[in-house]
Parts: sequence; structure tokens; C-alpha cells
Amino acid sequence: MAQTGLFLGFVLGVVLLALTVFLTGRGWRHYSVTSVPTPTGGGSAGSGGSAARRWADDPTVLSVVFLLAALGFGAVAVLFVGGSAIPEGVSDAAGPVLVAGTLTVVVAYLFYGTYHAARGRGLARSQAALLGSWVLGLLFVVGIVLRLVGLL
Repeated sequence: MAQTGLFLGFVLGVVLLALTVFLTGRGWRHYSVTSVPTPTGGGSAGSGGSAARRWADDPTVLSVVFLLAALGFGAVAVLFVGGSAIPEGVSDAAGPVLVAGTLTVVVAYLFYGTYHAARGRGLARSQAALLGSWVLGLLFVVGIVLRLVGLL
């Protein structure tokens, strides 16, 4: 029964990877957005910044990073639920690593999503950072309320 689940997970992963390659290779990203503000001043625009921006805009690089992150989370999950072949200390440490990794991804997603949306609406970097921090503070307050109510 476990072999069927592993095989099905492998097949679904291959299908997802093929779909990602198909969609990123079709050229659907060849459009230009004129409403996004361009950065002005405030630092040097050396070759490192432009190379990082090119990598961040490349859907293939983003797909590979996502695939590596998913494989990393999967490997830690296997260590967490592993059987007797895995040392007990490694299994015990994998749980907090999964929780910390998940919280890091959620917090970064919320902050960057709010920041990027605010920048796309024409706000300055400091105002966008304020909105991102405000969302994280609100999330923190909601966590405290849930803890006080007894749901966490």
C-alpha cells in the first residue's frame, strides 16, 4: 500500500514538473507592465543587482528554487516520520525544523506580497515596508489572541 502512495506521489510530481516546463516555455511572459514604478536613487546599481534581478525575473530559476524548496521540505518530513533506521535525535529535531521553515515561508510570503502590491500601486519603498510590517504585526496580534483564547 505504501508503494502505491509513493508511486502516485512520484507520478504527480513528474506531471507537475512537466506542466511547469510547458507553461514557462510557451513565452506567455512577454508583456510589459508600465504601472510598476522603477527604482530611483538610493544605492549603487552594480552588475550584481542587475544579475539578481534577471534571475528573479526568470521563471525557470524560480521553478528550480521552488522545486528545491519542496524537495527540502519533503526530505525533512521523511526524516520526521522516518522509522527505526533514522536516529531518534534527528527525528526529534526535524519537527521544529519543519515548523520553523513553514513559518518563515508564510511570513516572507505575507511581507513580500504586501510590499510588492503596495509598490505596484505607486507607494514609496518606506510606505510599502510599513504596510508589510503592519500585516506581520497584525498576524502577531492574531496569534496572541488565539493563544489567550486557548486555540493555540
